Amino acid sequence: MFRHLILALFLLPGHHLTMATPVDVETQGDWAVVLGNQLKLLEKEPGNTHARKTAWRATMRLGLFEQAASLEANLDSNEQRAMEGDRIALMIRHGIIDSNTLRSADRFLRLDSALTATDALAADFFSGKAPDAEDQRRLTDRLSALAKRRRASDAVALYETFIARGLAVPPWVKRDLAGSYLELRKPQDATRLYREVVAANADDFDANLGLFYALVESEELDAASAQIDAFAARLPERRNRDGKYNAERLSSNITADQARLYSDRLKEAQERLIARRNASPYNSEARQTTASLALARGWPNLGEQWLQRVEGADPKNPAIHADLAETRLSLQSWPAAKASLAQANSLDAEHGAVKRANVSFDLYNRYEFSVDAGFGKGNGGASYFGNNDWHVDTWLYSRPIANSWRIFFHNYTATADFDGSKTDWIRNGMGVEWRWINWRITGEMNGGSNESAGLSGTARWKPDDYWTLSGAVESRTNDIPLRAVRDGVHASQIGLSVDWRAHESRKLSLGTAFYDFSDGNQRTAINTAWLERWYSSPRWMFETTLGADASHNTLATGASYFNPKNDHSAWLTAAVDHLAWRNYEYNFRHRLALTGGRYWQMESNLAPGNMEAIEYTHRWELDRDLSLRYSIGRSLRPYDGVREARNFGSLSLLWRF
Repeated sequence: MFRHLILALFLLPGHHLTMATPVDVETQGDWAVVLGNQLKLLEKEPGNTHARKTAWRATMRLGLFEQAASLEANLDSNEQRAMEGDRIALMIRHGIIDSNTLRSADRFLRLDSALTATDALAADFFSGKAPDAEDQRRLTDRLSALAKRRRASDAVALYETFIARGLAVPPWVKRDLAGSYLELRKPQDATRLYREVVAANADDFDANLGLFYALVESEELDAASAQIDAFAARLPERRNRDGKYNAERLSSNITADQARLYSDRLKEAQERLIARRNASPYNSEARQTTASLALARGWPNLGEQWLQRVEGADPKNPAIHADLAETRLSLQSWPAAKASLAQANSLDAEHGAVKRANVSFDLYNRYEFSVDAGFGKGNGGASYFGNNDWHVDTWLYSRPIANSWRIFFHNYTATADFDGSKTDWIRNGMGVEWRWINWRITGEMNGGSNESAGLSGTARWKPDDYWTLSGAVESRTNDIPLRAVRDGVHASQIGLSVDWRAHESRKLSLGTAFYDFSDGNQRTAINTAWLERWYSSPRWMFETTLGADASHNTLATGASYFNPKNDHSAWLTAAVDHLAWRNYEYNFRHRLALTGGRYWQMESNLAPGNMEAIEYTHRWELDRDLSLRYSIGRSLRPYDGVREARNFGSLSLLWRF
């Protein structure tokens, strides 16, 4: 009965051990056939020690260790060690299957048991003991187990000790180790290992995809695109064995679509994905990449819809729930976002996407501190801005209260020097912010600068992925010329704006504001702008902004501040943006913007004049919790017919702590 049971099990496909094994092989044939022959021989000759040992070897190679032990072959010490090593190898193989298929706390149980079995051996190896062939086999298996267990630091430490001592590592282990280097954010080392694996086997699907992601994380985006394009083109559309569609070809093509997404070639990525979805409308990979594209193009509602479709088809995928959590966080859908994050953590809290989502929620739950500052130097006290001027706008937000609420403190300080006459405008305020789904509303009470207390409020509504409507009311606005402040004038303001954002490369905006000055003047202003990004690549972007504005003031004479009866202007800004350096969440960009335009002041004796400006900006992303931007520039434009030059600078800081 034992013979029939073993034959029934062994004749099933896929039971061969894939871990490292000793080279002592008696036959190049099928081990199940060898075992069957030897068992038949043992039925006739139970005392045949050679047949018993050959059957034992076949059973070991097939991974049935309990059956091997029941054969009671006369084993020497080396063979006993080999049998124990094979047990560990099979435990690792089963543990890898568990880690890929189970979502419970037991998914790493077998891998942990296998690693415990070789802990002492690893300690001896690190202390300098030279391993024999069996020890080296077990340590090689341990490398793979550490990588699959997501103990990346331990896996890399063992691998680098292997290399330092001149020990060989097989390609399939290098492929696992490359993933550990990626987990440790060492993409250059991962790229090197993946290239070695691909050089040994150009058709290794996992290694080719791994090489692509390693190149992406190394910021070699053009090389990544070329690599995945070439690999996908090599794969046949139909499988040779049955003529069915080749899933690896489809997956590689979708990865090539992602390459355009990562390279900021979003229009091309969208065109490719539309064609891909038309050909494979129910493919989960295509749907998930479509969701990523929607988020990159600034369509979070559409992204959520696509992620929900993928969630329905793959409900046990922790990355989908993590992406949903982050998307819903950006949509201010707090209960749904928290539910998605809880689901992601319950499935696999150690998954990379889940870790990132947890960081996003942690950042949202922190305090926020922001500063917007600027300075300028004019060409005399008659200047609109004065000899020297500067302002600092500072905000400090509390942590969220009941998800939607924050308390904030606000300080605005501005000063200007008009030929030795210094003027200050300082306002301190406290308020609350409320966010929910499509809405953001704030209210503030403030005071300072010898003026009565003021109230301000803002509201923003985003009904969909394209439109944004905003409004603001201030009883004591900070948007007032300091020349007016010097003469004891203050103003209130009402503002409205509407933005239509087609995607990341196109935006139209329209705004209007009404000012009521305490000296009797009433100002109405209107502005419009069209932003278009014409070129985008991994490193470079080129965009333009075409704008126009106009204003009307009721107090035509008698104001000390710049106050034309009617004026308007039109201008064009062209900007080049370059990504100089990026390493995961850290990056540095710089930008050069040139502006040219024409200004008309409608008094009868004033001719129109040109407007020019140049601005150079640095922008740093210093991890996900800190960003810094600063710029310097120079502008020239007419005021009351006099062309004025001004050097200026700005600084913006956002810190979550």
